[in-house]
Amino acid sequence: MNPSVRFAVSVLVGVTVGIVSARYMTTEQSPLFTDQYGNWKNWPVAGNPANNPYTQAKFIANGRLPEHFSEVLTFYRDRDDSGDKLTEDCSYVMSIERPTARRWSISLTGNASNTRQLLTQDDVISEDRKVVVELSASPQPGNWLQMSNAASPHVVFRLYDGDTITAQGPSGGGTLGLPSLKRVSCS
Repeated sequence: MNPSVRFAVSVLVGVTVGIVSARYMTTEQSPLFTDQYGNWKNWPVAGNPANNPYTQAKFIANGRLPEHFSEVLTFYRDRDDSGDKLTEDCSYVMSIERPTARRWSISLTGNASNTRQLLTQDDVISEDRKVVVELSASPQPGNWLQMSNAASPHVVFRLYDGDTITAQGPSGGGTLGLPSLKRVSCS
């Protein structure tokens, strides 16, 4: 084989492998920079000034800035407890014991209008310490997040409290008590 053809093929293969691997590393499927808690994912170094370029690219590509890792602990999921992908055709029930963090929120992203559905600890109705949130396309009584025109719905759970994060977060060794998300029905 001609040396210049060999060189051109080597460059083409190298560029292709580089682009494909960089794209993969910036997706949510990449296991190297994420922590997995059941179906919840967390990027523990996202808001760290010394984070890696792949984590920075992942957040920038999605038009978001990561919160500082010592103040906000953010978890994402796009699957229910049985591992099935979330879809707007189904209804879900999320339940959690009321978090001990000073502030917390549950939001739903990924709908076609790009508007975020958000509930905070001040918005939820709960009996005792248990919080139940329904996710569906049609209105529901109680705590409800609307899944209308959701192309790729994602549930985002945030804890805003440095002390809780330090004590219970990924490096603290405590239990986080993340919400469960069960499919109720599909149309």
